[in-house]
Amino acid sequence: MKLSIIIPVYNGEKFIRRSYESIMNQGLETIAHEILYIDNNSKDQSELIIKDLQRENPYVKLYHQPKQGEAQARNMGIEKAQGEYLYQLDVDDQVFPGALKRLMAVLDSHPDIDAVFGKMYKTHKTLATIDMSLDETHEVQLKDKPYWGLQWFSDLGSVVGEGAYMHRRRVFETIGCYTEQLPIIGTDLAFDIKLGMLCHVAYIDTYIYLYFKHEVSLIQGVKKKMPRAFMVWPRLVKEHLPFYFEYDVPKRFETLLFSQLFQSMGRQIAFTQGFSKRVALKNQLFKEIPEVNIPTLIRIYLAILALFPFSFMVKLYSYYIVPFVIKKMPQQKP
Repeated sequence: MKLSIIIPVYNGEKFIRRSYESIMNQGLETIAHEILYIDNNSKDQSELIIKDLQRENPYVKLYHQPKQGEAQARNMGIEKAQGEYLYQLDVDDQVFPGALKRLMAVLDSHPDIDAVFGKMYKTHKTLATIDMSLDETHEVQLKDKPYWGLQWFSDLGSVVGEGAYMHRRRVFETIGCYTEQLPIIGTDLAFDIKLGMLCHVAYIDTYIYLYFKHEVSLIQGVKKKMPRAFMVWPRLVKEHLPFYFEYDVPKRFETLLFSQLFQSMGRQIAFTQGFSKRVALKNQLFKEIPEVNIPTLIRIYLAILALFPFSFMVKLYSYYIVPFVIKKMPQQKP
């Protein structure tokens, strides 16, 4: 089997046919492939629609993941996939015509490359209604690890969704799958940074998939309710901090990790209402990272933020105190 296309589904009845048709426009007729739908406890007609597709197309397979969660659904798809190459697409997104063959061509031409990714197109429209005169050169860039890992860790704006990637099976055998203990925001990013740190990743200047922007998506709803400092903390603590202690990482990774870690602590405390709650949160954050030797100046300033959570105090802490401490801080590893 050459290619496995994995599509997690949760209440996707409105989008299944549309994303499926975009896969049918990839020109895969002569390529051994499979389309794996992972139903994640849908309450609508998703399962019936997928079963209709199975009657039309012998390459379509349906699995059920009773454990709720994006990571859980992705991981089941990876486990069930039989292809040499794995591609993941969210059910409400679409693949640009011919994009999958371009990704496969890169992997075919470069056996040492573990994964390849391209460009993402975000829009409220569909493939049928957007302007297809896109800025793309199809040029391939080969970068040594950990180039992309450090790039994504330092600049979240440069990160694309999983629908832009194609991985070799060995990627998941080498670095594992998606961390199921993380909230929905952070799961993909945590995996991608680890991918970029440990694997050889290529980039192709080609639009791979259309990310469909809902008026109010689940992720957008979470972002509106929760400040970013609270969202990044689980990813930093459960994914990047253990990675730091397990692997021999460059100094740049260490600097990024502890800068983001200490900044997140200060902002979480400042954004919390009530002095007693801020103090309790500060103590809880300390308990969640017992392996970290928190510098004295950071401890002092976090206590000050619990007393005076003013915006200018947060800026002083984030832009001056934390960078100063990071420069002076000895390596945290024993």
